[in-house]
Amino acid sequence: MICVAPEECFKNYGKIPAFKEFEEVTGKNWLLVHPDMKKEKVFKAKNVSLTKSKKIKLVPTASGRTVELFNSSTKGYFKLHYTHVIGRITRELDNKIGVAGPEISKHLVSLIDQNKLDSRLTLMRETGARIFQGHVNEKPVEWGMVWREKDAYKIDYNEVKYVIPVFSLFGKDILAKRDKPLLQQIINLIGANPTDYVLKQLIFPMIELYFNLIKNSGIQPEWHAQNLLIGFTKDFAPVKFIMRDLESMDKDLTFMEEHNIKAKFESYPFKCIFREQWNYQRKHSFMYDYKFGEYIIRPLLDFLKKKYKVDTLPLHQKIKLHSKKFINEFSKDFFPEYWVVFRKILINQKTDKRPYVHRKNPKFRY
Repeated sequence: MICVAPEECFKNYGKIPAFKEFEEVTGKNWLLVHPDMKKEKVFKAKNVSLTKSKKIKLVPTASGRTVELFNSSTKGYFKLHYTHVIGRITRELDNKIGVAGPEISKHLVSLIDQNKLDSRLTLMRETGARIFQGHVNEKPVEWGMVWREKDAYKIDYNEVKYVIPVFSLFGKDILAKRDKPLLQQIINLIGANPTDYVLKQLIFPMIELYFNLIKNSGIQPEWHAQNLLIGFTKDFAPVKFIMRDLESMDKDLTFMEEHNIKAKFESYPFKCIFREQWNYQRKHSFMYDYKFGEYIIRPLLDFLKKKYKVDTLPLHQKIKLHSKKFINEFSKDFFPEYWVVFRKILINQKTDKRPYVHRKNPKFRY
C-alpha cells in the first residue's frame, strides 16, 4: 500500500532512492504501508490517500515486516512500520526508532572508509528513513519506513561467492527436511575438521569482531542468528561478516566519550546507554551473553554435539580464554559477574523496564 500526503507531513533522514520506474512514488511525499496496517486510523485523514500499488512488487523476508523490492533496477529492502507483535515486541517505526538504523549505518560506514574497523566486518547499509507525521483523535502519530540496500557495503563479490545468514547454517530446511544442515554439508564437502572449522573459522572470528566493533565505534551490536550473515569464498572460507537490522544496536555514550569517538544521534535517547544507568552492565551482558551467546555460539556448539558427537564442555573453556583476551581491553566493570537473560514475555520498547533474569557463571566469558 502507498500512503501519499502533502510533503510537509513527512520527515526525511538520509536518502531513499528515487525509483524512476514507478510514477506512483515520485518526490518525497509517499510512504509504503504494510497491507496488515491498511485500516489504521492515521490514514483516514482528508489530506491522506492510501492506495494499492499497481506496479511495485514486494516479497516478505523472514521478518514479515521487511519486504524486498524485486522489480526495480534499485535493489534493496523496505523495513515497514508494523503495530502487531513479531518476536515479542511490536515493530513501530516512529522518528527515534526509524532514524536509528540509518544513523548507525552512517557512523559505521564512515569508520569503514577510514579503515578503523576490522576489514572482515561490513554491513548492509540503511541509507534513509521517512516518517509520516499524522494524527489520530488530534494526537500526533509517527509512522515510518526505512530503506536498506541489498548488497553489503564494500564487499568483493569476486572473492565472496556465497552469503549465508547464520541461522541457515544450523537450521532445518523446511522444504527439504531430510537434508543435513547446511553447515554439515559444507564441512563434509571441504573435508574440514568439524571442531576446528566451527571454533576457529566461525566462533573465534565473530568474538574478535564483536569486541573490535565496540572498541572502535562505541556501538554494541545486537548479533543473533538472523541479523548476522557470513560471506564465504568458493571454497567456503568465511571471509566477511555482514551486519543487518542496525536500529537495535546499543550506542554506548560513556564508552564513546571516554575514547574520543565522535558521533551525534538524532535518535537519542533510543538505545543509548551510559554508565549512570541502572542496567548499564546488564545491557553489555544481555547483548554478548544472551543475544550473541545463546542465539549464535550455543547453537553452533549444539550442532557439533548433535551431528559430530563432540564433547563441547572443553570448547566452552577455549571460548572463555579467547574472549578474555579482548574483554581485558575494557574496563573491569564493563560486564557484571553474572549474566542475564529475558523472561519470555512481551517487551515494551517505550520503557526502560526489562524482564532480566540473573544467572551465575557466564558461559562464554570469565
